[in-house]
Amino acid sequence: MPLDGGCTVRGRRLLGANKTLRGALVMVAATVLATAALAWAGGAVHRELSVADLQRNHAWLWGLLLGLGYILGELPNSFTKRQLDIPPGAAPRHPWRAFFWAFDQADSLVGILVVLAFVWRPDPAFAAVLLALTLLVHPAVAGLMVLLNLKDRIG
Repeated sequence: MPLDGGCTVRGRRLLGANKTLRGALVMVAATVLATAALAWAGGAVHRELSVADLQRNHAWLWGLLLGLGYILGELPNSFTKRQLDIPPGAAPRHPWRAFFWAFDQADSLVGILVVLAFVWRPDPAFAAVLLALTLLVHPAVAGLMVLLNLKDRIG
């Protein structure tokens, strides 16, 4: 079931067929489970390295916010690309190619930071480190997914 329910704007899909309810639910559930498992396995180290009380004391809720932020952060990008007739997973032609590449890498981080802003706000230096890591890790994970045949291309 597509998140946009098949709705269109200007004759174009709102988000496209690749943004599904199943995908959103799996992403959020997996993030909740992963953060709860990491908090449990990390014990005292997790409590020491946590950046917010919510993360320290309610890892599952922290994971829920991370998962929701990730999904919500991708939606404006998908909407924009559909309205510009850029197919899902495709890159636009020059001169927008570099902009959309960076946007594709960082959109979820922006969504996460917006959702977490209700419970935590990183200082600018920490946010810059998160952005730099995102620009490195996101394509690396995509490359791994290509190697595992879970994805067709890196970006």
